[in-house]
Amino acid sequence: MKQNPLFRSEKNSLVRIEDNLAFSTSELNAVSLEKAASGTAEIPSGKNTVTAVTVPWHSVELEPGAYNEEILAALRTYLKKLEENGRFAFIVPEAEESLSDADSAGSFISAMVHTARRVKDCESVIGFALPEQFIRNDGSAGISADGYSRWFVNEMNVKHSHYVYFADGALMEQLHLDAESSFNGLVLYRM
Repeated sequence: MKQNPLFRSEKNSLVRIEDNLAFSTSELNAVSLEKAASGTAEIPSGKNTVTAVTVPWHSVELEPGAYNEEILAALRTYLKKLEENGRFAFIVPEAEESLSDADSAGSFISAMVHTARRVKDCESVIGFALPEQFIRNDGSAGISADGYSRWFVNEMNVKHSHYVYFADGALMEQLHLDAESSFNGLVLYRM
């Protein structure tokens, strides 16, 4: 099921394609996977409020290659509620470790690609944030063709080319990375 993009990045900001309306990514509705899965996460009242859903790796991947389908189904239910209410979200992947080697990075990416597959029919999903650990690991070289961040995006784009990608603006500043030159089309957000 191929979706057409609903949003684009413009000068590190999020813009809806149909009407060129800018959506703020500095005042997000932050929701944990646990709250979304338990049914206690709120649907934001503001039509232009974007939700950032934090998704911890080990909540999704219980052991190598074995995924928590129950929690992913509950995440899908929450994202469908956002969709029914005309609201939008992006996923913020979280790792509990540094992801400094290719094996752990590959396992993490596989878990997030699986997450994307489970919510692929949710039009409310704008895209994914680049994992903090990948941005840190890529370091001063920025988000290069050989970096983990690019690997993450390339794997996601195989089936989800309509996604927009996000990066924590504070982290980018802390690392002195220029989002526009590091990664064309990146939307900056603040939590």
